[in-house]
Amino acid sequence: MPPPLPAGVPQGAVLASSLPAEEQDKLMREHPGIAAHMGMSMVQRTAPSAERGKEKRLRCVHAGRLLYEWDQSLDEVNMYLVPPPDTPAAGIAVSISSTHLRAGVAADPAALLDHDLGGRCKHSESFWTLEEHDGVKELHLTLTKLTKGLPWDSALVGHAALDPLTATEVRKDIMRERFQAENPGMDFSNADFNGQVPDASRFMGGVGY
Repeated sequence: MPPPLPAGVPQGAVLASSLPAEEQDKLMREHPGIAAHMGMSMVQRTAPSAERGKEKRLRCVHAGRLLYEWDQSLDEVNMYLVPPPDTPAAGIAVSISSTHLRAGVAADPAALLDHDLGGRCKHSESFWTLEEHDGVKELHLTLTKLTKGLPWDSALVGHAALDPLTATEVRKDIMRERFQAENPGMDFSNADFNGQVPDASRFMGGVGY
């Protein structure tokens, strides 16, 4: 007999015996407290490799040009842009409000983006970093969701919304992350759902942490 599922986990969830290496890395980066409860040793936080995590990024392309990539988690939306070559961190200009994003360089603050966000964010808790992977610089924007667990249909207003299949997978990932945060020591990486995937921001009263 498999062990009973914890409160809040839908019937049909499947628990794996251990987290994959990439999920352990993500857990240690995003939820160090939970990682400690699971007995996972902490390591110095470093920028991910050029390929790690990219498999879940969504691409926004216009006229054959990549504008940005993006993904989202329980509490964050991440956007990834390519700055002009040889631009130092001091030359980056980013302005984030609760509903609007502008990104560019000092000489042209809107060179990369100047657009309303696809959801509301906590601008005081949002930030950017200039990272380098295999010699290629990347501007990483981290937007903290105003409503934790609420899926964003698009990163920016008017840009292509998630197709139904991708939207369902995103909702599943967010629900798995919520279950993991609320039940440290258990593995929800392979949890599946019967029927419609619930909204993690409202499921069983919402996220209270």
